[in-house]
Order: sequence, then structure tokens, then C-alpha cells
Amino acid sequence: MTDLELVEGTLAGRRQDFETLVERHQRMLYAVALRYVHDPDAANDAVQTTFVNAYTHLAGFRQNASFKTWLCGILINACRSQRRRSMQRRETALDDVPEAALADDSDPSRAAEHAGLERHIARLPQRQRSVLSLRIFADLPFKEIAAVEGITENAAKVSYHHAVMRLREWLTSER
Repeated sequence: MTDLELVEGTLAGRRQDFETLVERHQRMLYAVALRYVHDPDAANDAVQTTFVNAYTHLAGFRQNASFKTWLCGILINACRSQRRRSMQRRETALDDVPEAALADDSDPSRAAEHAGLERHIARLPQRQRSVLSLRIFADLPFKEIAAVEGITENAAKVSYHHAVMRLREWLTSER
């Protein structure tokens, strides 16, 4: 079934159709959210908030873009709210850090490389980070990224290009 058919089924009262939509999109949304908020718990919260908001506002889905794009728009708003809340509380007790985050990875060079890339993605300006995440982790076309971000398609392409160039520059300077 297509997303649109599942949306129509949900609106007709078939709850299992919405569960199918959740299963279909939750991994992609989590990947985008994690790159945006850099905290697994906050990413899970943002994804959960996205699905709650999507379900409660499903009748308002106008089909101007794909359901996936609509979900990404809701997710980005949830992530922005989450980041604003986390900016208010910057300190984290060591006891609150998950053990997995402290444990050594089986391949230290790969773990360091991944951590370095994530650190650099976090340094990007918000718009560039968002466009990069939507393009790479949600696999959205620039036209749909522009709709999510409320910018032109060209501006989305430029933001993506600048993000990639900055990452390339930062990663090259580390070597």
C-alpha cells in the first residue's frame, strides 16, 4: 500500500494503517533526528512527538508534498523545540551519560572517524545541518527539502553545497 492509501485508511478508522506508516518511516526519522539533536533519547522523543502530531493533525495533510516530506517537516520542528529546551540545560552529570557512549568501540579508528564527522556536523549552522540531514538521511529531493525548510529549492541546494564544502574542509584539515 502507498502512504496515501494508508493515510486514507487511518482517517477511515483503521488504526493498523497508521502503525504501518510508523513502521515504514521511524528509522529514517530517527536518523535525521539523531543528526539534528545529537542525543539518542532526544531523537527518540522527537520521533515520538512527530508521530503524535502527525496522527492528531492527519486530517490537515494536504498532499502538497509526499507524506514523508510532511513527516520530516513535523520532525524538524520537533527537533528545533528539543534543541531549544536542551540549550537551557547545558550540564550533564556523568551518571546520566549512557555506558554505551563511554565504552570503547571494537574499531577505535572507525569510532573516532564517526565521532569526528558527527562533531563537525554539529558545528554546521542550523540550516545547513538540517538540509544535509534531510538530503542524506531522509533521502529527500531538494524541492521537498525546500518545502520543509520554507526556502527556495536553489537555497536548499546552496545550503547543502556549503555544508558539504565545510565538512570537507574541516575533515581535510584534521589529516
